[in-house]
Amino acid sequence: MVALKKSEAVNLRIDAATRDIISRAAAMSGKSMTAFMTEAALSVAQRELLDQRFIGVDATVFDGLDALLSAPGKADARLVDLLKSDADWID
Repeated sequence: MVALKKSEAVNLRIDAATRDIISRAAAMSGKSMTAFMTEAALSVAQRELLDQRFIGVDATVFDGLDALLSAPGKADARLVDLLKSDADWID
């Protein structure tokens, strides 16, 4: 992997407790705080941008999806039976 030259600085203020948690997590992952925070921020930023992604479809597809989402939900009998059971893992 080729290391990219870093040319930008970002400054932020955080409280001591937050810094300690981030520092411990970075150390546990074997990364510097800068690398750990950059990786975490990049991951969250990418997820946020993907959540906002526009998906264009034609009117027929949109109307079909809208009809499915607007229709009343249907209970799956097998799932209802499972959740009514006395299984140990169900609280």
